[in-house]
Amino acid sequence: MKHIILGTSGHVDHGKTALVRALTGIECDTHREERERGITIHLGFAHYQLPSGERIGIVDVPGHRDFIHTMLGGASGIDAVLLVIAADSGVMPQTREHMKIMELLGVTQGLVVITKVDLVPEELLEICELDVRDFLAGSFLAEAPLLKVSAKTGRGIDELRAALGRLVDQVAERPAAGIFRLPIDRSFSVSGFGTVVTGTVLGGTLRRDDTVYLQGINPKPLRVRRLECYGAEVAAIQAGDRAALNLAGLDRTDVQRGLVLADRILRATSLVDATLALHAPETELGIWSQAVFLAGTAERQVRVHLLDRNRLGTGETALVQLHLQEPLPLQPGDRFVVRNSSCDVTLGGGQVLDASPLHHRRRPVRLIESLTRLIGSPLPELVALELRRARRPLTAKEIAANLNLDQEEVARAVASSPAKTLVPFDTKEGLVLVSRSYLDNLGRLLVAAARDFRKRNPLARQGIDLEELRGLLHLDRRPAHDEVVLATLGQLVEKEKLKEVGRTWLLASDSGAIDETVLRQIAAIEEYLRSCGMQTPLLSQIALVADREGVAEKDLRTILHHLTTLGKVVKIEDSYIHRTVVDSCRQRLVEYLLGHDEGIRVSDFRDLVDGNRKICLLLLARFDEERLTYRKGDLRFLSTAARSAAL
Repeated sequence: MKHIILGTSGHVDHGKTALVRALTGIECDTHREERERGITIHLGFAHYQLPSGERIGIVDVPGHRDFIHTMLGGASGIDAVLLVIAADSGVMPQTREHMKIMELLGVTQGLVVITKVDLVPEELLEICELDVRDFLAGSFLAEAPLLKVSAKTGRGIDELRAALGRLVDQVAERPAAGIFRLPIDRSFSVSGFGTVVTGTVLGGTLRRDDTVYLQGINPKPLRVRRLECYGAEVAAIQAGDRAALNLAGLDRTDVQRGLVLADRILRATSLVDATLALHAPETELGIWSQAVFLAGTAERQVRVHLLDRNRLGTGETALVQLHLQEPLPLQPGDRFVVRNSSCDVTLGGGQVLDASPLHHRRRPVRLIESLTRLIGSPLPELVALELRRARRPLTAKEIAANLNLDQEEVARAVASSPAKTLVPFDTKEGLVLVSRSYLDNLGRLLVAAARDFRKRNPLARQGIDLEELRGLLHLDRRPAHDEVVLATLGQLVEKEKLKEVGRTWLLASDSGAIDETVLRQIAAIEEYLRSCGMQTPLLSQIALVADREGVAEKDLRTILHHLTTLGKVVKIEDSYIHRTVVDSCRQRLVEYLLGHDEGIRVSDFRDLVDGNRKICLLLLARFDEERLTYRKGDLRFLSTAARSAAL
């Protein structure tokens, strides 16, 4: 069974509601004020089951110009249109406006019905038909079936039913996968059940007992207690259905027309990059203009910023950034309409290209080129744009949340990306994506990092490690980021640009060998520090020895760092002590404390190791850090773990 919504369209009093009643037997004007005034004011809903068994939903919209915003709320989400034109009136202002709105909303299929044919003679009916065909020339309904119908006498109703059957066969369904979204057009309370909301399902599928979220400042989870579609209780609803949802945990006062229900918390946006086509006659928009933005059932004040031109005239299309007064949860590809500030003239409309853009204070050529590539909603390009903005790897979950899409849609974007511009990685955090350009640049940065590491550490026997690479690349400590870096490092090793040494990386050409002259210099400085014992020399004293060995001052620090890294020398604050001295002091301290349960004072330790007070304080602090000893007042005691190890 297909899930399709048909919407009526046309001028006020052209017989739309009467036509739906004759077709379905359902009265759409259910409000007293509608019956009293004889016109449709609110959205009406009906359904019709074709002889084939297919069932379609019908949204009956008001035709009066004062209720265009209501008409737009009903028209959003329809799959095909039933354009209604009265034989005794012909094409009227709202006929034209409704047609433009249908085009702006992306409707491409439908039927044309000339109603009230019982009120005019045949020759006038033929003239009306010619006028209608002339009006439709060049539009999406130019080749659509045109039927002559009288809701009063029943003429043409059977032909209309047959045409509807053929139309349903041609209309493509909306995808039932992806995010469930339903813009709310009505809400009310039912005794014994609670709050009920209605709307047209734009995408996804929802089942009874599922959780939905009313999008807003603080969305909270709501349980779906009951679902109805076309007046009957159902287990599930999907894109293309008119539905009513009975929600547990929702107060009637929390709901208003224009809010959106979704099966997850969506990202609301106040900035939208879009295309905007201007249709209002003799109208021009400047680089900044005020308007009213209508999408789904929502309505917002908006400022329109032209990006690719300074003026937008009738019949032209521009790239724009829309600044919404209040945020909305939008998706790429969503259609919208803009009206003038007083909301009495439809200016035009367009399609959302990017629902999470940066604020464009300038209008560079590269921005225009990037947005132009998004026209037609190519998802791979949109995902690539997210990656370029982030300048780091992103999980499919992160991208989906930014774009208000489903993760499966992001995964499909990878599979369809041209020339592998999006590169996937299967990580502990799930699917992670990077752009090909990012990956190429990452490879260059990793090679450069290994080269720079050798310059900074000429004596290192190993290379740069992952921790230092994270800092250089400004990446968080996350499995997703680490696995991308490690995979790229592995590829560079395979290409013989790098080599791995103990989970560090060097240039492939780097042997790691140290020059004999440098080895001699290192040995001389190490021997000098050993000879100093507890009399720790100043750096200036070490520099005199280094100078005699031909070691420059900058190289001396490198050598000291090298000896410290190897563990041959211990650096305590600004003092350097040979490892053998530290080990000897540690051993003497342990032996002393094993025989002296009363502990040891600094003065006693100084006498024990024959050192000065400063170095003894530093050594005792280090032993405390090693958890060899612990301090209580002026005394040090051997830790339980150290005592057990010694015994």
